[in-house]
Amino acid sequence: MLPEELPVKPKIFVGRDKLVHSTIQSLLESRDVALIGPGGMGKSSIARAVLNDDALTTKFQKRRFFVRFDDMDAAQITFGTFLDRIARALGFGTLANTHNLITKALSTSETLLVLDNAETFLDAATDAGRIADAIDGFGERANVAILLTTRTTVLPPNLKWVRLRVPSLEEGAACEAFTMFYTPSIESSILVKLLSAVDFHPLSINLLAQAAVQNDWSPEDLVDAWDRQRTTLLEAGDGKIQSIAVTIETSLNSPSVLKLGVTILRLLQVIAYLPQGISKQRLTAIFPGVTDIEACAEALCKQSLAYINGGFITLLAPIRLYISNRYNTTIVDNLLLQKVRQYYKAHADEEEIVRQDDVNIEYVFAHWVTDPVAMTSVLDLIGDFIYTLLDCRPRPIALRPVIASLDPSTSRQPVSFIDFLRAFPTLHPRRVEAMVEKGTCLFAISTLMRWIGQNVEAEATVTEARKLLFESGILGRSRLLLIDWGTAMVYVEQGNFVAAEELFKSTLQNRNPLFMANKHFKAVINIGLSRVDLYRGRRGSSKLCLKALPVMKDIGTSSILVMCWYQAGAGEMNDGNLALAKKYFQTARDAVEEEPSEEFYMSLIGLAEVALRLGDREEAKALRAQALESVQGSPDQTLAYASEVVSILAAYLAMEGNVEQARELIGPAVANAIKHLSKRAVRCSYLAGCELIGGDFDKAEAYFKETIEACISVLQFTFHAVSERALGEIAVTRQDWVVARAHFEATSKLCETMGVSKDGMYREHACYMLGETFNGWKLYQEGYHMFRT
Repeated sequence: MLPEELPVKPKIFVGRDKLVHSTIQSLLESRDVALIGPGGMGKSSIARAVLNDDALTTKFQKRRFFVRFDDMDAAQITFGTFLDRIARALGFGTLANTHNLITKALSTSETLLVLDNAETFLDAATDAGRIADAIDGFGERANVAILLTTRTTVLPPNLKWVRLRVPSLEEGAACEAFTMFYTPSIESSILVKLLSAVDFHPLSINLLAQAAVQNDWSPEDLVDAWDRQRTTLLEAGDGKIQSIAVTIETSLNSPSVLKLGVTILRLLQVIAYLPQGISKQRLTAIFPGVTDIEACAEALCKQSLAYINGGFITLLAPIRLYISNRYNTTIVDNLLLQKVRQYYKAHADEEEIVRQDDVNIEYVFAHWVTDPVAMTSVLDLIGDFIYTLLDCRPRPIALRPVIASLDPSTSRQPVSFIDFLRAFPTLHPRRVEAMVEKGTCLFAISTLMRWIGQNVEAEATVTEARKLLFESGILGRSRLLLIDWGTAMVYVEQGNFVAAEELFKSTLQNRNPLFMANKHFKAVINIGLSRVDLYRGRRGSSKLCLKALPVMKDIGTSSILVMCWYQAGAGEMNDGNLALAKKYFQTARDAVEEEPSEEFYMSLIGLAEVALRLGDREEAKALRAQALESVQGSPDQTLAYASEVVSILAAYLAMEGNVEQARELIGPAVANAIKHLSKRAVRCSYLAGCELIGGDFDKAEAYFKETIEACISVLQFTFHAVSERALGEIAVTRQDWVVARAHFEATSKLCETMGVSKDGMYREHACYMLGETFNGWKLYQEGYHMFRT
């Protein structure tokens, strides 16, 4: 994974030469620097200028990292989210041992780490002490220099910080900055008087100049507007007011803003509320029926009240803070916020939206769920969001304490008649339903935690979820069965097939005869057991899956049905029934539109695998070429499943001898996949080991070791086992029999844990298998004398 792109030096940047020089000199001496000052002073701009300085570039070269925290609220920061941001800036995804990996990465050579808007995590609602300790640990290394920008003077205590105060601009620099935007001639005395009234505050100067430009104000008009707004605020009882407040209000009360009515202020409130801001591209989709919404967004940007960052319309921290404090105390009544909620409600399970707006969605739902009238339904939405996040962008979240603190007895959401009957014995149907949804939501959180390697936290959370559901009567105990099924499916994905099978069977035996979805529940259990049979190498694994199909047709979406047909095809293929396998893969293919989707690609790859086993290499190549052409033409190739598909196709190319083309494809795919640690990232990293075929054993070894590290973090046994085997084969080629034996012993133990035979690690595509030339594993099992102690 590549490090995040560095921000460029500001285009307009005056009056800060001395401060920039002092910062650079301290960093060149590997001293830690904190740029401290109120909001709007240009601390981030100074950091960007410093970061791009020639001397620092020479010293730190590509070891310069910029970590943003301006798009997060202090309430969203945990130790995990803090580390996640740094890890992504450095170029790797979240792992269970992220702290150790960051420390290791920072220790390799001279490194400059810039933490922007540090007050966000220094004032974090939770884990502030752990975060401060981590920063102390990073900074105590002699090769690491840290640069903080912050509004707070309270810094991590154990580093000798060079504290540099960021003051207002000097008079000359302030006038120069203003006239870079405002070109009409203005008397020096008038300009100095006006800018001194805003305390030569850089952001205020920018806002004032933009307001004058956008409203075509003469110098006299500008002075009048300023004086009028200052008087209005004083008469409103604000007393001693800051220049930033007057400047913002001057912009908001200018003609070009006022003509847009109340909508523009409502939009500004929503942008200030949302950590990421609002998507520019999806403005009309988020706010249907608001005809002037794009004009309002454009006006805010022209006034410099807002700006575009990564496709989102957002605010600088000082403006966000002012709007939040002055206008957002009653944000829940904002009609545009209600539209945002409804938009995220409708798209909580859509990968594309969740991947782009994940921080916003988490923040909106975290606040919305505390509304007693909406509690139960939002808990359900949070579950959908978490499972979607798990699949497309798994990362630490801060929802657990929010959900854990909810009191189900305060729920005021209407209860359906069916749920009322289920909860009737308790006479508290609202509380029971809220308890059930709370427990289910906590289970979803535990699943995400398990996926990203937070295994201790996951166990504590799932225990809490199970207790809550058990205490909520028949309705909760029925939901417990679904949780057991979900846990078993996690075990399957991890390769823990023995535990998965035991849990599937016990869940099937313990299901409540009165459970209304009994037939459907038995069907999904059978699908899970079918998958266990498939991966454990049992013949006839497709039978249970096919048995479940008629039931799933009643309730299943097309993707579920395609998954069933695909699974049946894989089972028949492993049994050697290639005609049936082809039939089922073709059925899966016919059930989806010929457009970019995971189901479409995987059905083509399944058909290609059958063709390969039938000896029709040209047909196999044609099907894979069709899949590759389609995925490369898809509108968003950064989706997690697209990276996995490309990696699979690249591995097949390597098998065919097209190693260079495979390298061109798999490099970017792996770099994208490992941004978000998941089963897909593990698979992509393992498939990158196709370098074995090209003879680059060192590079292949590095990929397999990375795969193992990720597997240990997320408890993934399958790809851990095959990676250990691959490393053993590399050791054999080097005639390092001791190392080879150690890897093969680890492989054997993992096979035993998974419940698969030593010849049964590979159960799907040929691209996962090593070539026949790598026979060390076979020799080890046969007791070859070189492996004996």
